Amino acid sequence: MRLLLVAAAAAAVLLAAPAVARTIDFAAMRHAVSLSEPQISPDGSRIAFIKARADFKKDRSVSQLMLLDVRTKRMRALTFERTGISSPRWSADGSRVAFIANAKSDEKSEPKPQIFVLSMDGGDARKVSDAPNGVDGFAWSPDGTKFAYVTPDDNPRKKQIDEHLDAFEVGSNDYLHTSQAMPAHLWVMNAAGGGARRLTSGGWSLETVDPYATSDISWSSDGKKLAFIRFPTPLIGDSLGAVIDVVDVKSGRRTALTGNRGLEGSPEFAPAGNLISYTRNTNGDPTNGAAVYVTHIGGGAGSDIRAKIDRNIDGKVWAPGGKALWLFGPDGSHTSAWYVSAGGAARKVNLGDVAISQTGSVARNGALAFVGTTTEHPAELYYLASPAGAAQRLTDLNAAIARLDPGRVEPVTWRNNGFFEDGVVTLPPHYDKHKAYPLVLVIHGGPQSASTMAWSSQNQLFAAHGYIVFNPNYRGSTNLGDAYQRAITRDAGDGPGRDVMAGIAAVEKNYQIDKSRIAVSGWSYGGYMTSWMIGHYNIWKTAVSGAALNDWFDDYNDAFYVYTDVPFFGGSPWNPKYTAMWRAQSPITYAERVRTPTLILGDLGDNNVTITNSFKMYHALKDNGVPVEFVAYPVHGHHPSDPVRSEDVTRRWLTWIDRYLR
Repeated sequence: MRLLLVAAAAAAVLLAAPAVARTIDFAAMRHAVSLSEPQISPDGSRIAFIKARADFKKDRSVSQLMLLDVRTKRMRALTFERTGISSPRWSADGSRVAFIANAKSDEKSEPKPQIFVLSMDGGDARKVSDAPNGVDGFAWSPDGTKFAYVTPDDNPRKKQIDEHLDAFEVGSNDYLHTSQAMPAHLWVMNAAGGGARRLTSGGWSLETVDPYATSDISWSSDGKKLAFIRFPTPLIGDSLGAVIDVVDVKSGRRTALTGNRGLEGSPEFAPAGNLISYTRNTNGDPTNGAAVYVTHIGGGAGSDIRAKIDRNIDGKVWAPGGKALWLFGPDGSHTSAWYVSAGGAARKVNLGDVAISQTGSVARNGALAFVGTTTEHPAELYYLASPAGAAQRLTDLNAAIARLDPGRVEPVTWRNNGFFEDGVVTLPPHYDKHKAYPLVLVIHGGPQSASTMAWSSQNQLFAAHGYIVFNPNYRGSTNLGDAYQRAITRDAGDGPGRDVMAGIAAVEKNYQIDKSRIAVSGWSYGGYMTSWMIGHYNIWKTAVSGAALNDWFDDYNDAFYVYTDVPFFGGSPWNPKYTAMWRAQSPITYAERVRTPTLILGDLGDNNVTITNSFKMYHALKDNGVPVEFVAYPVHGHHPSDPVRSEDVTRRWLTWIDRYLR
């Protein structure tokens, strides 16, 4: 989740204004900045992080690498006017910070991401890598003398392609790719620059394409080995076969870590000793949540240290000493942290009302830095001295937005089909419990995701227009355990639809709802659920269906998922045994039933949920006389990423709802 902060100039204007309550609006959000990638120094005294703001005139994001002193809370910029800044990482002795930024190799070349190193003694950052195809990920060696990095291979057919002999084998890829996907491999170089040496090669890859899923790289504590994810090919459609490999840095000899046949990710050697952690869906079932396993080289699959927690783990990091890990993930209506021993003994850490949105590294003294929010305060940088300590907010960059008048956020729970279920409600500012309000559903995507008690700019913008906003966690969500997450298998729409309707009934029991004014909306799988709901229930005044998966056949045949959809249905849609199931669980099958006025949104270059899905639903509704508008953005990606178009999505979404509910 991209979290919003207000720039200093905007803060000064708001603080100077009279003490009159003001609700959140687009004007305030336009001055926002984001906070990401917090990395605490080895001694725990400083935190490096990325701060970015939106430049609406040039329609781009402008990023800076920042440094914060934990004791004094003073901040200063470490970089100026650099583009593509990401991945700050401390050297083990804390004397240097490395990061990725765009750079040209010569005047004629296009900028590529390269590794830069900045000394904490002063001076400008120095570019140390010169990978022709750019660096997509890197890691310091424990002694600070080397980098391991990932870079794509050259296309060996470049000369033929220049001569228009550019036909290529598609494989398990989407229909929008126009060239062969090249594998990415592991290299090692001197931290001072030069001496780059290829460590791996082959048709397999350390990353997949669109969106980039680049392997984590982890050095063993003695600096002799590297662990990484080996994808069978660079194509997402083949990614279920991903496993962890370990390579000897000196000899290049490569071995598989566990013997598992796929679904592995996030390798991380312990900072001391010989243990290594990795993620894998529980019991190797891709419909289960992400579990965390601990093993050692030669130790096989190891043990699931998340078993007693039974929650999908979104992040993990080793504690110093290599005897325990921090785990993070959605937990019911909240976001939780657990401190878990390598043997599996777990205790929940008390975060108060703070929701973790992005974690960083752990210092040698055990301190943890992370980005967090509360329901009334957008992103800030936090510090946790130990599992027994209290989360301490280090920044107040969002003070201006926090001083606005937000809607109160509350959890709501219910039971349905034998499940305990939940969701989150955002109330309008100045909510009056004796007054009936229109209800707007904003359904999360994924479906492997969850709505929790945290800051949501979209919910607050909608609530400020006088709506109760409801985010239901339907089966398939990641916050209620493996059984609930797995329950969406072979039941993509009907079961989740019943969950949503039961959630609405629970909301209506707790709040005054104007039942003649209910809207349903969502993006991605939230768009799928929107299309499903308007085809199966007739309570909606209006709907907004964004990047909706309306036809599972399109997702299988045209998008990059291909075979990764199969576990949710049990077999291919072209196997007669399963064809009817794929068709029955496609919202387009029920388009003739729809009578709800609907806004359809999407990106023309979306290869996650192809725009063909939206074209089909648009024509079906239009031809059946349903009020419908279809707006497409001429960009690549699953959602517009630039500031202007991204804001336009939310503005159109809200304007359409206002048309029918106000």
